[in-house]
Amino acid sequence: MNKKNQFLKFGITCLGYKSQQDLIENLYIKSIYDSYNRIHKSIGIENEIRDRFIYDFYYKSPYLKKLIQTNILFVNWERWVFKNESDLGRTDLSFAISGFEYVVECKRLKDASQKYVDEGLMRFINEDYSKNESYVGMIGFIISSKIENIYSKLEDKCLNKYYLDNDFSKKKIIYGKYSFTSSHSRVNKNPINVYHLFFKFNKN
Repeated sequence: MNKKNQFLKFGITCLGYKSQQDLIENLYIKSIYDSYNRIHKSIGIENEIRDRFIYDFYYKSPYLKKLIQTNILFVNWERWVFKNESDLGRTDLSFAISGFEYVVECKRLKDASQKYVDEGLMRFINEDYSKNESYVGMIGFIISSKIENIYSKLEDKCLNKYYLDNDFSKKKIIYGKYSFTSSHSRVNKNPINVYHLFFKFNKN
């Protein structure tokens, strides 16, 4: 077992989880849905909506607040990453413990925009972000009333991008109605597993 996996196993065990998937689904995703129930649902720009979640994680979340305030878990946003020698990128949101960073791309959507794929999913497939990770996430902030239509169309679009039909892609996310999982072959041929979550933000 290499050093990264040793740190990762130790950290996950100390937090009381069995695996990376268990940690993502029953801490990170559970916390995102829990915070959504408290934050304001008004329309805003992408970063402003994301920052509502971050504030709640830090100061109100019963699952994350103590972990963050004691430096056990790090929640990062607008973090610069090297995409290649001549280009930098900034991740929207990530959760990090020693040995593992779960990066989440956020998109503000009023329809099933192709940017969700081209400026979101493809950043993971092309290894611009999370090159050494197996699990990532995407969140769609839906600012129209057509969330079911948008969710369905974007799922179809994602399933046409280097899609892998495996056990992960068949998983159901237990915390949200508008969510799905997908697995894709990256440029290095290794799979990347993606959790997709969609939330309404269409109140005046």
